[in-house]
Amino acid sequence: MAQPVQIRIVGAGMMVAAAVALSGCNDFVIGDRPPSTAPSEPATSASAPVSTSATPQALPMLPERPAPGEGWVAFTDEQRLVSFELPEDWTVEPIEDPGDGFEEGGLHFEVLNADGDAKAELHTRITPRRDECEQDAASPYTVLASEPVDIPSTAEAEGSIEPRFVLRLIQGFRFFSSYGVTDMVGGAENSACVLLNTVQGPEHIGLYSFGDRIALAALDPSQVGSGTESFPTIADAQKRFDQADFDQIRRMITSLQVAS
Repeated sequence: MAQPVQIRIVGAGMMVAAAVALSGCNDFVIGDRPPSTAPSEPATSASAPVSTSATPQALPMLPERPAPGEGWVAFTDEQRLVSFELPEDWTVEPIEDPGDGFEEGGLHFEVLNADGDAKAELHTRITPRRDECEQDAASPYTVLASEPVDIPSTAEAEGSIEPRFVLRLIQGFRFFSSYGVTDMVGGAENSACVLLNTVQGPEHIGLYSFGDRIALAALDPSQVGSGTESFPTIADAQKRFDQADFDQIRRMITSLQVAS
């Protein structure tokens, strides 16, 4: 009975030997099946996505300005977009809430004298006014002072002029005064509904103003407030603006520099 068992073992060994010989592999094991692999496809290189966002353009900046004369200091905003000189005992305060009439991202500052009285405001990115003025609604105005200022203007509308510092009166039941920079004439035949103290600047500045108010109109008694400066006659206004403090105001405003 032992002989048949011996034959089966030998036969099995011969089958294994034959399988090894046919495979040509010394480590072949019965029951192994090489994994079937799909033909590999050539790798395709994925190109990096092309950025379509424009590179942010740097804003122009003012250079360092020379130190002003004795008793004066220079103010420049953090972005170096605007700069001007002022008396050393005057202060510049940011206006946190300038109210309506301005586009987003503008600069807003108030200049106070040593007594804390507001003497000028500086604004950029002012929303342009769209006032219609009928000739019979216009009020006479008078220019008391006018001088050129070296600040940028892109104004091309009818009535535009090279930027100037102006002091003007408009006549209502009294003579109302205002001063500031402008690049527009007041109106035809020295009559206007509104006198604008604004200059059309480059795109990053927009419409800007440096003066005691952005716009001046003739008021009636119900519209007059505590901050309104008015005079009974032109001569009275001239006396007021011949005083030394207005020379300081004029020098401060005409020292304005705007990055372009």
